[in-house]
Amino acid sequence: MVPCSPRSLRQPSLDLAAVVEDAYRVFGRYVIGDSLEVCHCNVCMTDATERQLVTTPLRQIPARLMGEYTNSAHGYDEGQIADELRYLLPRYLDLIAADDPPDHFGNICTSLSRLGHAYWQDRWPKEEADVLNRFFDALIVDRISRIEPRQSRAGWQLKHDIDEVLICVVTSGGNIDRVLDTWDASEDPAACLWMAWERRSIVFRDGGPSFYDAHLNRDHKDAADTIGAFLSRPEVDARIEAAFFAVEHPGLQEILSNGLG
Repeated sequence: MVPCSPRSLRQPSLDLAAVVEDAYRVFGRYVIGDSLEVCHCNVCMTDATERQLVTTPLRQIPARLMGEYTNSAHGYDEGQIADELRYLLPRYLDLIAADDPPDHFGNICTSLSRLGHAYWQDRWPKEEADVLNRFFDALIVDRISRIEPRQSRAGWQLKHDIDEVLICVVTSGGNIDRVLDTWDASEDPAACLWMAWERRSIVFRDGGPSFYDAHLNRDHKDAADTIGAFLSRPEVDARIEAAFFAVEHPGLQEILSNGLG
């Protein structure tokens, strides 16, 4: 028995879709003008791209065009820059939810990294901070439910990683403890299957477990240690052992077994 039925990667869960829709409402008071606070150097945004971005209806901005903004909007400050980011933020969340990252590298890891400079948890209105926190909660639950085993020369793997979600939460200034609590409360066997899978990224340093990722290890060591400790808890071992006998797919059993070391 596979714990979750595979489904289209472009169909977010109803809960995630509802949070995205709420973000359009919460940030709906923000507007942009005829120009943006972006870099216009040779490798950033052209004037033509800027015109296209400011004239395209928000819900219709494609990931490619949003990626141009991600690549060209450097730095952060209050005022116009902050208002432009908050105007575009619902579309960012919409595209991330649909597995269509607004980033030239095709992942969500750093697509919201400018939020990390906004200190939005403390400075933004409560309703705005709340919808972002709810989005991250719904996103991790949505991704946990997507179990797609595949076989490679190295053995059985899960087709998609939720480490991108974890990295995105940290680099955007989200509450990683809250997201891990949401993961912990999610249903098994899917939740602990992902715990088993992500254990492959644990390294030991300074006497304790840490989650190895280039983005986190460079600038967010404390968060990497928090994730590593979360995955290494004894109770996770017990959940993995129980899940092994709850699934029949040999690939999922292999992943769970490998998660126990």
